[in-house]
Amino acid sequence: FFACVPDRQRTIRELTLGKSFIKNEEQNVWMIKHGPDDYKTGKTYGDRPPLMLSAELVPSIDEFLDRWRSHLNPKTNALFCQPRTGQPLTQDSVFQIVTRNCYKYSGKKTNPHLLRDMIVTHVRETDASEKQLEALALYMGHSVQ
Repeated sequence: FFACVPDRQRTIRELTLGKSFIKNEEQNVWMIKHGPDDYKTGKTYGDRPPLMLSAELVPSIDEFLDRWRSHLNPKTNALFCQPRTGQPLTQDSVFQIVTRNCYKYSGKKTNPHLLRDMIVTHVRETDASEKQLEALALYMGHSVQ
């Protein structure tokens, strides 16, 4: 999921069902829609266009929401909740999840911001078009100039 959304951890942990994380039933895809108050540089760049997640993620997201999320006893509409409290993830909890799992699967120490940088570096090293790089910058809350 994080590789599909190279955004700041705050923006990911604050995803809210029905507000910033929405299913487009017509196209059967999940999308992320951020307004100016939903991300760090929103006051500068305003509304972002919706980010359509890959259709390949739909079954996993649907299963998480339909079958597994309720086991977290959510006390909020945040997409991701802490298992013990049902409250939204905190900056520390996201940091721990990312660092533990990156180390577990890669043997390398990393953190959410470094993971974001690694995704961007990977995309820049591919034959991504100028338009694709501009879209990436836009979704990351950066200037497209």
